[in-house]
Amino acid sequence: MYRYPNHALALMVCVATCLVTLPRLAAETPSAPVAAVPSAAAAPHALRIPSPEASAGITVPLFQSRVVTLDRPAARVSVANPDLADIVVISPTEFYLLAKDIGVTNLLVWERGSTVRTAVQVEVTHDLENLKAKLHVLVPGARIEARSAQRSIVLSGQVPSATAMNAAVRIAEGYLAQIISRRGEQFEQESGSRREDKSVGGVINLLEVAGAQQVMLEVKIAEVARSELKRIDPRFNAFGRNGLWAWGGVNGGATFPDALFGVDALRAPIFAGGGGASTGPVVDEFAPSDLFIQDKGLFASYLSGNFALNIAIDAAKENGLAKILAEPTLTTLTGQEASFLSGGEFPIPVPRGLDSVGIEYRDFGVGLRVLPTVLDGGRINVRIDVSVSELSNATTVLLTPGSSNSSFVVPSLTKRSASGTVELADGQTIGLAGLINDNMRSMVSKFPGLGSLPVIGSLFRSQDFVKGQTELVILVTPRLARPIDPSRLRLPTDGYREPSDTDFFLRGRLQAPAPKTPATPRTAPTEEKNP
Repeated sequence: MYRYPNHALALMVCVATCLVTLPRLAAETPSAPVAAVPSAAAAPHALRIPSPEASAGITVPLFQSRVVTLDRPAARVSVANPDLADIVVISPTEFYLLAKDIGVTNLLVWERGSTVRTAVQVEVTHDLENLKAKLHVLVPGARIEARSAQRSIVLSGQVPSATAMNAAVRIAEGYLAQIISRRGEQFEQESGSRREDKSVGGVINLLEVAGAQQVMLEVKIAEVARSELKRIDPRFNAFGRNGLWAWGGVNGGATFPDALFGVDALRAPIFAGGGGASTGPVVDEFAPSDLFIQDKGLFASYLSGNFALNIAIDAAKENGLAKILAEPTLTTLTGQEASFLSGGEFPIPVPRGLDSVGIEYRDFGVGLRVLPTVLDGGRINVRIDVSVSELSNATTVLLTPGSSNSSFVVPSLTKRSASGTVELADGQTIGLAGLINDNMRSMVSKFPGLGSLPVIGSLFRSQDFVKGQTELVILVTPRLARPIDPSRLRLPTDGYREPSDTDFFLRGRLQAPAPKTPATPRTAPTEEKNP
């Protein structure tokens, strides 16, 4: 006989009863074709097996039981795989069938006093009826069918949205967990599988999402950059001689090399004494730095017999305004990410093994990543990630490989990013603003004392003022994509006509004019005269 581990005592009592009772039983009813049909008069979850010659099937949910009733007394009952189902004999015509693990086995029943036996297929499935009831309550508006395929659960039908599909799959996954109750212990969730990997199957998702599941994203990126520059940089050099004195001034740098004379490039003596002549530094050789003006400025020069003056004033005031607009249109499936980059790539050196350097590229510019998810009622959940980066020379890195004479300059990036998740209806727009970059730089370089004098002090100081402001606005409009008639599409090149030689050379046209549509002549209304 067979025992169920958690009902050992009850099973021993039943076995003893059956051993005493079965030998005394006699056949009381004639044989009938074998069929496993529910009996109306039997207790709930009871099945009746009339008798012998055709096999029938019994479906039992996992960890549930059925009471099987026989029309004729049985001499022996056997189950092929006791790991899937267990039997407890209650009487010669009735026994208790308990499902223990997922699978298919068969049940053999021998009638007393004859060689006739009945073979019944027993299939242990997941609790599909309970699962269907839960799906009906928790996922309203969905038509979901649940079936058992060995250790897996197959879901098929239609659901209104991807969110409903994910919810149905997660509910079905909960029915894969098998709960075993052990005597004297708490309930533990584990696999009752007899396999080495203890696998309990999975959920096979054959669900279809009704409605449009492609999302078209209309993106508008607008950037306005303003810049302001103020600069005044006076540079001069002056040199004069008066008797024994030589004097001068410079703003912009100068050098004082020694004066060399003669073929042998000897230094001229400036001190003479009884013991001979000696040399020393001379100021006659005055080499100021070159004066220059970057773009706009004033300059002047004065030269007399013993005095020279050169001056150049670099002055500028600039205001800049830039406008950048991009309008990409992206199309993606629900739950799939779409990306867009308006910018470029810059190279950076990376090591490639021993004594070799390779190049990789990194993105910069305005990057946008959008993840749409279609919900019930045509609403769309949109997650947006925005990053704005630009090249900067503020923190550049200079790399010089040991085995190479070349150097690599790696620029740095200034980056601004934002992210958010909203829920919109079809055709509504979300705007991301506030991505403002405002920077200002001011620098003053002056000669101590003289640079603080009013009016004339401006010749002894240099001033720079740089201010920049950038504002970025991103608008995203998700729409449910639907197919359209290709004949309604119009390309930018549809209206282009190649110019003729006369249009190109004589009229200077890059495109031939569109042909004129002849006007439809109007017909005068006619009057009918009655005879």
